[in-house]
Amino acid sequence: MDISELHQILLNKYGDVGWWPGDSDEEILIGAILTQNTSWSNVEKAINMLKMNGMLSLSAIAKSGPGRIAPLIRSSGYYNQKGMRLFSISKEILEKYGSLSKMRLAGLEEAENFLMSLKGIGRETCDSILNYALDFPVFVVDKYTLRIFSRTGLGDLNIDEAKDLVYGSIGKDTETLKNLHGMIVFLAKDYCKTKPDCGNCPVNVKCLYFLKSNRDQ
Repeated sequence: MDISELHQILLNKYGDVGWWPGDSDEEILIGAILTQNTSWSNVEKAINMLKMNGMLSLSAIAKSGPGRIAPLIRSSGYYNQKGMRLFSISKEILEKYGSLSKMRLAGLEEAENFLMSLKGIGRETCDSILNYALDFPVFVVDKYTLRIFSRTGLGDLNIDEAKDLVYGSIGKDTETLKNLHGMIVFLAKDYCKTKPDCGNCPVNVKCLYFLKSNRDQ
């Protein structure tokens, strides 16, 4: 199996999954920070609480302070820490750029370097913001991606190797990269779990893990 084959199988199964869910670029950025070390269902609860309290924007968060944010995002876990991170990250983005649209105009390299300099933003969160909130052609590699690539036989890769494999196969179209990552998330949650449901997985006919498991039985 190669990336192109995996991509086509996932398209046949899922189509356009509309990932990352969010009504605005700022909501997507906030969600990318909240989703660290928790499930998306918990993030949705936190986002809804922020929305209900008029706090689902960088300006509102930067003006309110972490003490006001933390109780609203309790469902996301580590809420005191995440409240502080949301406050400081929102404040620094607004102080430097004024808005996400102006940050986008600064270009991919500058935006990436700036985000990676902020406390609380690691590689995966940075790439999620670059791709989904800022619309840069960056593929997001998470634990699901590395698991699926390894099991299907694409290789035991690090983040940069996984990115290069994707770019070399399907290119750097932003919307394509968004959807591929989203479909991988769906596949990991539906079938390629820690204990995989290989029998029903749409990828199994090409998956090295499944084919090897069948041979060993």
